[in-house]
Amino acid sequence: MSNFDLAGFRKAKFQEREEDVPLSGLTAAGFGGFEGEGDNAKPVPVVFKVRGLTAEELAKAEQGADNSKLLVKVAEGLAGNDTEKVAAMMDGLGLSDKTPAALAKKLAHVQMAVVEPELKLQDVVRIADAYPTDFMELSNHIYNLTGKGKVAQVKRKPSGKTTASKPA
Repeated sequence: MSNFDLAGFRKAKFQEREEDVPLSGLTAAGFGGFEGEGDNAKPVPVVFKVRGLTAEELAKAEQGADNSKLLVKVAEGLAGNDTEKVAAMMDGLGLSDKTPAALAKKLAHVQMAVVEPELKLQDVVRIADAYPTDFMELSNHIYNLTGKGKVAQVKRKPSGKTTASKPA
């Protein structure tokens, strides 16, 4: 017997689950700017806001990883035998025929789930390449939020086990 409140689930409103993620590598590099002057200047923390992904977004990233192989073939067809043109086209898209499908999915996940600042795929590729630990930090937070699901706006039922406190 299930104790799942299907009626309550059907009535519930859902809100995206979001979280701020401080990124130490980008902070240390000075991409958040500096407070103070001279030797007393300290880097301002770089913080990205991320959210959990939906099932549709997870599927789109999966499909995108599969499509990246197709894009390589299309680029090769358009550029003919000029491998430099193919490489330039794929670099412009942040992809290559050597990009593992798992990484292509993760790049898409991060690009979709970073709420602030709004990133292009090329930005995510650069972060992953230059600051892989920050990239992993972002993706780990995104997957954690995705696993928790959206926040359900439901009315909590009283337990009935304790009496309500009365004002003194």
